[in-house]
Amino acid sequence: MAPEDSNTLDNDLDLDAAIGAAEDMVGAVGGADMDLDDVMNADSDDELSLDGPRKYDFNRPHNISRAFEQNLQSIAENFAKTGGIDFTSLLRMTVGVEYKGLHQCSFAEYLTELPNPTCASMVTLSPLKGYSLLHLDLGMCFVFMKKLMGGAPVSEDTVREFTEIERGINAGLVERFLEIFRKSATKLVHLEPGFVSLENNPNYLSGIAEGEALVIMKFQVKLDTVEGPVEIAIPLSAFGPVRDSFDPEDAIELRTGDELRDDRRKIIDMVRTTGSELVVSLGEIGSNLEEILNMAVGDLIHLPQAVDAPLTVHVEGQEAWLGDAGRIGQQRAIKLIQQLNKE
Repeated sequence: MAPEDSNTLDNDLDLDAAIGAAEDMVGAVGGADMDLDDVMNADSDDELSLDGPRKYDFNRPHNISRAFEQNLQSIAENFAKTGGIDFTSLLRMTVGVEYKGLHQCSFAEYLTELPNPTCASMVTLSPLKGYSLLHLDLGMCFVFMKKLMGGAPVSEDTVREFTEIERGINAGLVERFLEIFRKSATKLVHLEPGFVSLENNPNYLSGIAEGEALVIMKFQVKLDTVEGPVEIAIPLSAFGPVRDSFDPEDAIELRTGDELRDDRRKIIDMVRTTGSELVVSLGEIGSNLEEILNMAVGDLIHLPQAVDAPLTVHVEGQEAWLGDAGRIGQQRAIKLIQQLNKE
């Protein structure tokens, strides 16, 4: 055997020994099912197991506190327990509602996750601001309707949009879910839920900005052998009026009274000294470019308003006041007579 062949053989043996040792270490740490090739070829974007660490997206940081999350979880667990009891009594058969956790995403992202057709309802949860969303699995809705009409809880082979009668029945079903949610949140906040609209096509949903961040409570409802998801999606901005109830630590004011008064004084001083554009409009007309180019000194422009009509005062481009034209000494002036915009 040539010296070169001997060196190559030794290198191959050393490489095999190193790979074997590494595989033994991986097996000791990660279990017998893990293979070194899988580890070396794994994509960095692959999802980790539920038992392992979770990926963190620095572009969308987790922005609710631990206390906030625990309070939402408490409401969700009460909802699951109360919902199971309520629908078991209503349908005269065992209905299970299981809480599946919280999820956060934007409204636009959530819409892409919804099937079409589906059963999605815009609702209000006063004193929470604006609209929230209650999503029911469409197949489950048909099963509920069958059972309410005295039929067997058998799943549909195909799903379709509701008829007008079915829409009314499911609006009542949504209101029942809202009442259960109201009872579940009583210990934390007194809600007054309201049904707004029901859509089978999620693309028709409106009332929440696409970039709005949502916190979504996920549930799984099981009726005999049929099961499907139920989700309650609430914009994070909606919790503003009740933030102190859901997140007491976040609502604590850490500044003293003197510091708060000093801040208010600085804000008032800044407002008083900030410049703003104020424009008085004598009138407006529409014209084309040719007419504008042909204008000359001495031409008359006919305005669409009377000479004695009040003039409009614009502040930063917004209509703010009506006023009468006048003069103070040698200066032209305007007397404010009516406020249009109080902001």
